[in-house]
Amino acid sequence: MSQSVTEKCLAHPKFKQLVRTRGRFSLLFSLIVTAGYGIYVLGMAFAPGFMSSSMEEGHSMTYGILIALLVIISGMVSSGIYIWWSSRKFDVLKAELLKDLGYE
Repeated sequence: MSQSVTEKCLAHPKFKQLVRTRGRFSLLFSLIVTAGYGIYVLGMAFAPGFMSSSMEEGHSMTYGILIALLVIISGMVSSGIYIWWSSRKFDVLKAELLKDLGYE
């Protein structure tokens, strides 16, 4: 009895490595972005005076706006790093897996 294509793929060591590595990497970046948003929300909830205070006397830029901008920028940077890493590592593993399975 021959294995189905799905069973071969699921049992392949490179598939297991790809799933394990991608899962860890995704979890790490999810935690980083969630922590940034969490800090912002907790700051708004527990330190509204600080978050609404001006960074300099007479200016409209507050610490809350600065932190919000940093959270947005960190999300973009994290996405860029994930895409870059994915292209260098995950796509290579996927190509090797497809080659081993006879699809390339």
